[in-house]
Amino acid sequence: MPAVDDTLTAADNRLVVYSAAEKKYCMGLLDGFHQRYPGIEVEFRDGISVALHERYLATLAAGKPEADVLWSTAMDLQMGLVLAGDALPHRSPEAHALPDGAVYRDMAYATTVEPLMTLVNRDRFDMCIPAGSIAELTAALTSDPVRFHGRLASYDIERNGLGFLALLHESRRGAEFNAFMQVLAECKPKVFGSNPELVEEVASGRAALGYHVLGSYALRAVRANPSLAIAASNVPPLAVSRVALISSCAPHPNAAKLFLDYLLSRDGQQQLLKAGLFPVRKEPDSRVPNDTNVVEPIRIDQGCGELLDQERRRKLLRQWQAAVA
Repeated sequence: MPAVDDTLTAADNRLVVYSAAEKKYCMGLLDGFHQRYPGIEVEFRDGISVALHERYLATLAAGKPEADVLWSTAMDLQMGLVLAGDALPHRSPEAHALPDGAVYRDMAYATTVEPLMTLVNRDRFDMCIPAGSIAELTAALTSDPVRFHGRLASYDIERNGLGFLALLHESRRGAEFNAFMQVLAECKPKVFGSNPELVEEVASGRAALGYHVLGSYALRAVRANPSLAIAASNVPPLAVSRVALISSCAPHPNAAKLFLDYLLSRDGQQQLLKAGLFPVRKEPDSRVPNDTNVVEPIRIDQGCGELLDQERRRKLLRQWQAAVA
């Protein structure tokens, strides 16, 4: 078992992680870290990405920072912190094993590459109809908007950072995206703040389908419920990453570095794989389903400025509010 880094001090016997990944799916990861560094007590605080982000900013404003590591699929919010100077640089010795686009200036690391899927209820939706991409989904909904009125499950992008990010990325598609927003308004979707709520709406049959569902949640739901399926698609799905960074105000920076390194390590990535969280690290002898040739990943090393453009973000919010009002 590796010894704790010599740079650790008595103050580094504790670590606070803000995570948008639910703790129950991270127990293997946390147990593995504890086995490697038994002297570090981890406080793992999970929640919805936007709420965690706001909590982090509130603690900074109050002069009482508590989070050491922030780990979230709200990639734009994470990169906003990085570009604002709120991330502590750390060159992880595990970075060499990561694919292109997974590291930003030793300050932010993509730890997963997870596809976004359209989850459908077999009793409410024809499985032969492609509905994975925005264009396919638009065509499927446009074919019978009355039928899908109130039967479409969506994120509340004002509360869910992943939902906002996904639509923000899709908004780059111009006319194709505008057509989707138009049919979205006709269908009047039911909106939810988290993946579990969205999945439950489809599983219950109250909704025929839910889009941009995280692959880990979608696949777990399909395995557990034979009435559910992943919609067919003719194009690679959009994929997001759980981005990890160390706060520049981390109370326990050295412990945070060890946690980040473990998260990116072969063992840490295997723990993510066991939990169904689509690890980013490629190993030639592993079953890691992270082939970037079959997904369209949002990279953290390019395009962040466009995603953080305030006018673009305000425009999306106005479109969204008009569609779901």
